[in-house]
Amino acid sequence: MRRNQIVGACGLVVLGLAAAMGPLTQPAVRVYGAKRTFMMQGKLGATVALDSLLPRPHLYALGVAEGLHGELLVWDGAGALTRTAANQRTTTRSAAHSKAALLVASQVPRWQAVPLPAAVRSYPALEKLVARHAARLGLDTTRALPFRLEGRAVAVRWHVMEWPRPAAEHTMQNHKQYAVQGRFANQPVEVLGFFSRQHQTIFTHHTTFVHMHVRPAGQAFAAHVDSLHFAPGTATLYLPR
Repeated sequence: MRRNQIVGACGLVVLGLAAAMGPLTQPAVRVYGAKRTFMMQGKLGATVALDSLLPRPHLYALGVAEGLHGELLVWDGAGALTRTAANQRTTTRSAAHSKAALLVASQVPRWQAVPLPAAVRSYPALEKLVARHAARLGLDTTRALPFRLEGRAVAVRWHVMEWPRPAAEHTMQNHKQYAVQGRFANQPVEVLGFFSRQHQTIFTHHTTFVHMHVRPAGQAFAAHVDSLHFAPGTATLYLPR
């Protein structure tokens, strides 16, 4: 009898602690605009002003600036806008007063690290890793999900959009004609991404489930990830806690 009372008391303590901690919550993901709006309809105007979101603690966001004039990356509340000049060089400044044609954003106060022992060589491989580890941690993979990827990259190929002025007619065929291409090789990088099986042509390409931007580790920069390669044991995946 006494043993049952002790077990019952322990159960009440556990339930009490769980109630005090509250239910586990997954950070909401907010989407402003849609890729298909400018890819298929040629509409490049602003859908959100970043000064309405910044400074917001623990905000992580990525997107493209209005008019497709540069790439955006917000890392823990600090926003960067990277653009290109006529000489193909990139310049980066604060995005605090920028506007976005497309922006995907989430507030993530805490992250949990997941070391990746295997190599990461492609979008499909990364999609599977994110989905598997998110499900294992109890996250809902039917909803949009932010993630980070950090480590020393073998190579990350990227681009920065810079649509011409006066604006040319935008089509799916000429979209990357005005993008400056770049590459990080054998250096530490930080990647912010959003995973979703529900947002193809909205914030992911119609062939993928992730949209990612990259920066050199600890530096203000924003570029869209075209491909990435991490050697075995060199990358860590971060998911919301």
